[in-house]
Amino acid sequence: MEGITQNKTAGDWNPAEVRMSFFRKPITNKVPESKPVSLFWVYQYVRGRWAMPETEQLRIIADKDEARKFKGSNFDYITPSGLFSYCSDQCLMKHSGLITMDLDELNERTEEMFEKLIDDPAFDTLLLFRSPRGNGLKWFIHIDLSRCDHRTWFVAIRNYLMVTYQLTEKQVDAQCINVSRACFLCHDENAYLKTELIEYF
Repeated sequence: MEGITQNKTAGDWNPAEVRMSFFRKPITNKVPESKPVSLFWVYQYVRGRWAMPETEQLRIIADKDEARKFKGSNFDYITPSGLFSYCSDQCLMKHSGLITMDLDELNERTEEMFEKLIDDPAFDTLLLFRSPRGNGLKWFIHIDLSRCDHRTWFVAIRNYLMVTYQLTEKQVDAQCINVSRACFLCHDENAYLKTELIEYF
């Protein structure tokens, strides 16, 4: 992985200025709200109470298919990797310089991985929160698109996570390779945001 990872955000890219598209539930709604949102806005949303009832209800649904349907119907979502006119890779208007890695089924390792990713030696963790079902994580980091494209970054970071933290292919969601990949906004009052971003606002 040497040569593909990065210790700090590069060049003039400023995480406080990043904007992404926001979509109202359900997941079948592919048209974004007119106003883009920031990392700080996402942090406030997740830490707030907007999705608390839905998150609590989802976490008591045992059946995976039922849980998937409930999540798709009841949670707003964002496209962290950019601004879109429609939620489709072909409708990307501007890349945000972000990629979100979706770590699934961490189960008893969820809190351990939360702490380890905050202190990851290769990438600055900009935003990190528990997934809607509570057994995974959403990890937001910067990618320098002048070095390689979104898909190449994804493959490299996925391999890095599996090797560094002994995660399985199933635990590092391969579908996040798509630039328009949706990220559901749930409730996590203990979400992490890089200190400089909180101080910026």
